[in-house]
Amino acid sequence: MRLKMELLCLKSLLMSELVELVDDVDDGVVVLEELVELVEDVEDGVVVLDELVDDVEDGVVVLDELVELVDEVDDGVVVLEELVDEVEDGVVVLDELVDDVEDGVVVLEELVELVEEVEDGVVVLEELVEERGSSRAC
Repeated sequence: MRLKMELLCLKSLLMSELVELVDDVDDGVVVLEELVELVEDVEDGVVVLDELVDDVEDGVVVLDELVELVDEVDDGVVVLEELVDEVEDGVVVLDELVDDVEDGVVVLEELVELVEEVEDGVVVLEELVEERGSSRAC
């Protein structure tokens, strides 16, 4: 009977040890499940990071394109400035041409006056010739 008691005691002890082992295994399974979740979270984070890297790369491409646009705008401004300079030079040339034309008009007016004076002189000479001719006839 004593042996039976010891066996029962041993059985009880083994059962409690077995229960603890099962609990430990259950805890280990829970920990493993949590680790799996963590790994999945890390994988999700890697995917998110990959997407962020892609977004950053896309942003860099957009920035590069913006820099190119700014360069093109700068080039366009330079061309416009050169065109404005040429237009200003053309305006100066036109101003000089207008001045030359105005000077030419003044010269022409003076020539017209000279022609009128010559015509007046011719008329006076003709009258003088007529007067002389008529005074000789007498």
